[in-house]
Amino acid sequence: MRKFKVKNTITMLPLLILALFFIFLPIASMLKDSFTMPEAGGFTLDNYKTILTDSVYIVATKNSIYLSLISSVVGLILSFFIAYSINEIGKKGQNRVLSILNMVSNFVGLPLYFAFVVILGNTGVFVLALRAIGINLSSVFRLYSMDGLMLLFIYFQIPLGSLMLVPAFQAIQPAWREAAELLEAPPWKFWTRIGIPVLMPSILDTFGLLFANAITAYATVILLVTTSIPLLPVKITTMFTGEMTQQKEMGAALAIWMVFLMLLVIAVCNFIKKRLCRGGQ
Repeated sequence: MRKFKVKNTITMLPLLILALFFIFLPIASMLKDSFTMPEAGGFTLDNYKTILTDSVYIVATKNSIYLSLISSVVGLILSFFIAYSINEIGKKGQNRVLSILNMVSNFVGLPLYFAFVVILGNTGVFVLALRAIGINLSSVFRLYSMDGLMLLFIYFQIPLGSLMLVPAFQAIQPAWREAAELLEAPPWKFWTRIGIPVLMPSILDTFGLLFANAITAYATVILLVTTSIPLLPVKITTMFTGEMTQQKEMGAALAIWMVFLMLLVIAVCNFIKKRLCRGGQ
């Protein structure tokens, strides 16, 4: 048993080294910098006070939470039905659809931006086609706006959410559905009484992952709207790459604030999941 543990530790060593240098050390450095300020010369909470009182950072926080929550909820709902449909088709069909989802889940950043501009930009194919038949889409929808960002966020949430939920549907035994049918229970009653409660831990985990995925999204945002819509990742970047002066302490505080919001949502999801598991017992 001891040799087995030593062997496991050795095989995990590369992962632990990567986590140390690229996760824990950067977070520790940002945490230290976030409590300092060149003018103060020592420990200070002024950076966090500025985040909570300055309207620029308040708006950026609200926009990030709004985009992340709405896109996560909508993406989760659509992913639920997609995962359900995938679970209902044969094994061969499942493998093909999962391969497509794996490919689409990596379709982010510059390729995603370019695809949406070609389709829904000011001179996009879809926009020009509607304009040719007398429908002006730009009067109700603009890609380079909060609505356009929301559409992009929902798009890249769906493949990730579907991939997370597909294995969860395998926990629902066919015998349960057969028993419900024998008792003449309608499908909606089966899903509200048995299916969704069984899936709820996986649904909560998926929501937490989607929220984290959305609130930290940067590449697609900066390509689509640059800095015209204040969001936390964009504000963090401007603190480190400003043309005039860099404010790395403020950028570190914003990064820690963003991580805190992400962990808070994940913690709430885990708390609800534990309560549900205890209630089920």
